[in-house]
Amino acid sequence: MAPRPAPDGGAPVVWAVDEARLAHYLLPRDCPRVCWATTGVRDPVLGSPALRVVAVESGWLSRIAATVLHVHSLDPAGFTLRDGTAGYWTSPSDVAVRAVQTVRDCVAALADRGVELRVTPELWSYRDAVVRGAAEFSAIRMRNARPAG
Repeated sequence: MAPRPAPDGGAPVVWAVDEARLAHYLLPRDCPRVCWATTGVRDPVLGSPALRVVAVESGWLSRIAATVLHVHSLDPAGFTLRDGTAGYWTSPSDVAVRAVQTVRDCVAALADRGVELRVTPELWSYRDAVVRGAAEFSAIRMRNARPAG
């Protein structure tokens, strides 16, 4: 796998996420989502028996159901941690692909990883709640989310 230009305009890199946060990416690329770890969450609305929760907008359900993903397992040599909270790792060099797993059912893939999937008409209230609840979280592709209110 070859390095690609970084979104921030930096040098080209190969991006990877760690196993703990892989579930945040088992959805269509442009799907807005709010993901959080439930451990240590003080807000009862955000709590869950699952260790992680991913909230998506109901308008994305048909695209989620139709999406087929290809998850690449990469050789970890040469990667450095870019963002510990998000679990982002980067490498400036070509990286060997060890295996490719095809995911044909995103919802089942999330469930298999013990993740609770929440479906909601809008995401901004979840984003605001995880900020207040002091949870470890990611708000991904929120530019594609429906406006609040």
